Amino acid sequence: MDAFSVLENSYYMINKNFGFYKKNFSHTYYLDVKDDETKFIDKMFRNTENILSAQDKMLNYSISAIYTAMAVLLEIMCRNGIKYTKLQIEKICKGFSSMQKDEISLVDKSEEELDEILFGLLTDGIDLGSRKKSGSERTPKEIIKYMLDIIGYNENTSIYNSIIDPACGTGTFVKQILDRLIAGLYKNKNINMIKEKLIKEKLICAYDTKPLNVYVTKIVMISTLIKNNLISTMENIIEMMDKLPIYCNDFLRIERKTDFVIGNPPYIRLQNMPIEYREFMKKNFVSATGRFDIFTCFIEKGDSILNEKGKMCLITSNKYLTANYGVGIRKYLSSKGHVRKLIDLYDTKFFSASVLPAIIMCENSNLKDYDVDYTGMKLSVQKPQYHCLDMNKLFWYIENEMKCNKSIVHYGNSDTNILEISHSKIKIPLNGTTWNFSSSDENSIKLKMDKQKICSLKDIMDICVGIKTTADSVFVKPMTEKFIQERGFEKNVIYSLIQSFDVNKWSITWGQNVRDRYILYPHQEVDGNMVAIPLEEIPRTKQYLEECANILKNRLYLRKSKNRMWYECWVPQTLSKFKKTKIVTKDIVSNNTFALDESGKLCQGNTFFLTRKDSVFSTEYIQLNEHQYYCFILGILNSKAMEYYQKMISGCLYSQKYRYTTSNLNRWPMPKIDKDDAMKISEYVDKLISGTKHRSELENRIDEIIYDRFKLNKEDIVKIEKFIGRKGREEC
Repeated sequence: MDAFSVLENSYYMINKNFGFYKKNFSHTYYLDVKDDETKFIDKMFRNTENILSAQDKMLNYSISAIYTAMAVLLEIMCRNGIKYTKLQIEKICKGFSSMQKDEISLVDKSEEELDEILFGLLTDGIDLGSRKKSGSERTPKEIIKYMLDIIGYNENTSIYNSIIDPACGTGTFVKQILDRLIAGLYKNKNINMIKEKLIKEKLICAYDTKPLNVYVTKIVMISTLIKNNLISTMENIIEMMDKLPIYCNDFLRIERKTDFVIGNPPYIRLQNMPIEYREFMKKNFVSATGRFDIFTCFIEKGDSILNEKGKMCLITSNKYLTANYGVGIRKYLSSKGHVRKLIDLYDTKFFSASVLPAIIMCENSNLKDYDVDYTGMKLSVQKPQYHCLDMNKLFWYIENEMKCNKSIVHYGNSDTNILEISHSKIKIPLNGTTWNFSSSDENSIKLKMDKQKICSLKDIMDICVGIKTTADSVFVKPMTEKFIQERGFEKNVIYSLIQSFDVNKWSITWGQNVRDRYILYPHQEVDGNMVAIPLEEIPRTKQYLEECANILKNRLYLRKSKNRMWYECWVPQTLSKFKKTKIVTKDIVSNNTFALDESGKLCQGNTFFLTRKDSVFSTEYIQLNEHQYYCFILGILNSKAMEYYQKMISGCLYSQKYRYTTSNLNRWPMPKIDKDDAMKISEYVDKLISGTKHRSELENRIDEIIYDRFKLNKEDIVKIEKFIGRKGREEC
């Protein structure tokens, strides 16, 4: 039973007489709500006529969720013989008694279904894109159990120690926290102290900025207390609703100290936050660096409020481990020395989050020279060595039974749900450098490659991202030859555009796909900088851009800029750089897929392009002409050794794909290769670009040279080729 089917009925009933219900919520829940923030409501309740303003739609949605939660509480009260009056109901939920009993009927629902309705009020029925924008995701109960286990919050510790959920949502974490406190009180024969522990000592606290979530979390707690026979009167319920320490406050602004912090903070990127709030975080958190995500500040805040020997466990996006914006939180955590455990869940899809999650556990103690427990879990196609049917057994196996550094586990009932799990003891890098962890064997090969490098890729190649227009529907998608001819665009604004699907290993296939496009690029290069071409100089283009003005002018970051024009691409790149010979790669791909482009085409933002730098490295190969030099570098980049290095330093995404970023590519090690071997590699690559029939043989010859120059032995090579998925892996 999901929450949406019940919530939809509530929304429909309230919508019919919204004015009446709005009066009972004169303390408006949401202020300054914009239309784009309520699109998820229109999608959810498409069968309901929504003529309300954006603010009233959000209020209606909130009242509907509150009334649904109240209906669940009422059903639980009835089942446990708790009597109530209309006036008492109104004290905790204004206007609810006006709903007819049969309008929200839950008599046929089991207790488990009632819990599911409460827990799903924030996520059920809401599309992935809307959840991503709000940063709201529901954590599976098995993961919550695991997180509570690893911080040691149990029936022995719960009755003495305080705990905070920093973003309670609909109370999924708080429910299990309360269950453990109740179990501890029963075990110690102190169950009569439940009220003192909750209200006086405030052992369980939670925060959320949405009043709806605070209300639902309180209902979750009260329902749990009722089902455990710890509340038996309506007076008790009213008191609990008033005094439970579940606060409608911003966790990032609190000063309270605690013994435990646990939860799933919101994932909201910088561009989706109000400007004033961005400034608050930048001023108060060292983790607010670059285009940061709010969850990094939650990690910092949670760690900073721990009492001595207190522990924090949060599940967040794993991007801070390697992304540029994570430098601040990585510096903070390495300087504190509190990290004790990291579990990177990669692409395991344990829940429908719009991000790839990771669990971090910290402890406020001053241990010196400690090793951090690292566990990596990702999907695999290898033969499993161990089988477990559910998530609880999987986590038990990982923590208690797994004896080797790596194991392949078949999880659940699906034949394809096979996980590769690796264990290692790692040191947290200092100074904010990226955190790329693996098993000790795999890491030793990476270290060997680093030791043999004579320079990094950034020293010999300039790595740039392609053009990001933020309005491809205007600049790219319509731009076929036919459309360009019909509109008569000026020649100086039209260029061939390499998109990610044009990039294949070794060569570009532009012109062979019906999806191939040109780009309308209203920029010109002046003294090495790209500036907008004045519209009066391109009248045909001007007419088209003005037709698309509604789309282009909605890009606030350009509209508000003092030195940018409304019709520009968001991230232009210099034309002279595109005109050079270059190597192009996709930004997200399963295997190294670098290609040579000597045609001077432009590149879209989902690709990177690499151009030659003057360097000591390049002068070593002065006898190679430009084409030969680029073929030589291309051979190195497409080698199995370099693919292994990339997969070691970047997080795995869904479907076994990896994200190639400027920061990662810059780190790639370049081995010392003599001139004769450089020429051989160049010749092999030239044949591969031409489409030779002997592709595998030539690629293997290149790999042999690169392996040898990195001083990798046969055992290393076997591990590399198993790691990158070219051959089946050995069992541990």
